[in-house]
Amino acid sequence: MDLHALIRAEAPLAEQQRALTEPVLTALVNHGVHRRIAPKRYGGAELGLPEWSREVQELSRADASTGWTAMTTAVSASLAWHLPRDASDEIFGDPRALIAGTAAPLGRAVEADGGYRVTGRWGWGSAVTHSDWVIAGTLTSVGPRLAVYPRADVTIHDTWNAAGLRATGSHEFSLDDAFLPSRRAVWPIGGTPGIEGPITVFPYFSFLAVGVASVCLGVARRAIDEIEALAVAKTPQHATTRLAEQTGVQIELALAEARLSSATAFLHEALSAAWEHAVNGTQTPDALKARLRLACSFASGEATDVTQKAFAAGGGSSVFEASALQRCLRDAHVAAQHTVVSRRVLETYSMLKLGLGPDMSRF
Repeated sequence: MDLHALIRAEAPLAEQQRALTEPVLTALVNHGVHRRIAPKRYGGAELGLPEWSREVQELSRADASTGWTAMTTAVSASLAWHLPRDASDEIFGDPRALIAGTAAPLGRAVEADGGYRVTGRWGWGSAVTHSDWVIAGTLTSVGPRLAVYPRADVTIHDTWNAAGLRATGSHEFSLDDAFLPSRRAVWPIGGTPGIEGPITVFPYFSFLAVGVASVCLGVARRAIDEIEALAVAKTPQHATTRLAEQTGVQIELALAEARLSSATAFLHEALSAAWEHAVNGTQTPDALKARLRLACSFASGEATDVTQKAFAAGGGSSVFEASALQRCLRDAHVAAQHTVVSRRVLETYSMLKLGLGPDMSRF
């Protein structure tokens, strides 16, 4: 069974147990999905981001929770480019080791000999339950840092009872007076990377936005797959023709395809332009960063609407657990709620275009 077929087959059980199944986790690691954009030194593929986005879309088409887990562990592993070499050797030396976490600087650090003592609690800890190392944004005396802790230092709190992305295990987690060596804390903007490469030039906080948008697009593509299959098989109650023969469904399907294809193309165009700057070793202009984030937010919104339309077109058949349409609906809405693709990004884009000087530090 190929990877995508395995993911589809295991998705209902993963949904039920609120965690990816062991066969899927093992297969993801065997395929190196978690190191797709990591340095080759650590078993990474050093994949270009436009190609990585397409891979995330296809994984999410098979199952959103799996795509999300693959996305967030790959984004987390990109920290291998930025950390000092000795720290990266420690964290990423095992090519099968997983890393995940949360960038929000909710940890409070007190200086100690050789580093810090850190206490804090974070949310949205997707895949932390499966990880060997955990990223936790930490506020230090020299500013915010992305800090990496061994899994043994972390306490996981079973809080992820969500409407969608149920199998991502995005629980809250905490640290209590954990020791953080200085070498395992870095800010990936403006510093000297441990390993040079296009990834270190690409705007760091756009990684996650691209990843979230790619998950949303994959879920919407699955929703279209599902409604197409249902339409050719279902004749609704009190109707004499199949859904596929009804003009209203035909129009909705055509519009859904046009909207999803347009959003996908916009994201690919903006991402490819930004990636070209990174490959050439030049900083991405603010106008292009804003356009990329606009494309991410637009893709997430369009994907959610397309999924809603597909769910509605399926009628009563969509509401049952046996239908992938209801899972697509829930997953798309939860993924698109992430702050990196919120509608506030649209304001920033327009403010920049209109010369109003928005804060671009997190773009």
